[in-house]
Amino acid sequence: MSALLNFFRSEHAQRAFAEVRAEGQAQGQAVKGAKDVLRVLSLRGLEVTPKTRERIEACKDLDLLDTWLDRAVTASRTEDLFADG
Repeated sequence: MSALLNFFRSEHAQRAFAEVRAEGQAQGQAVKGAKDVLRVLSLRGLEVTPKTRERIEACKDLDLLDTWLDRAVTASRTEDLFADG
């Protein structure tokens, strides 16, 4: 049992745990970013097709989600979000 505890205390294990935590946090931020974009579009009364919803929800690029969120505030149509990417 102490060998197992030593493994979990090891530098290698701690690095692995930190990586998993960071990946989980990034995924959580991406999910929140996608929800924010969809919420703004909904509040503005813009149509969100299933294909558009899927594209937004599948995006894991936080910078791109931020760009889409900025565009969602002023877009005339949902398609305007994707003008350059």
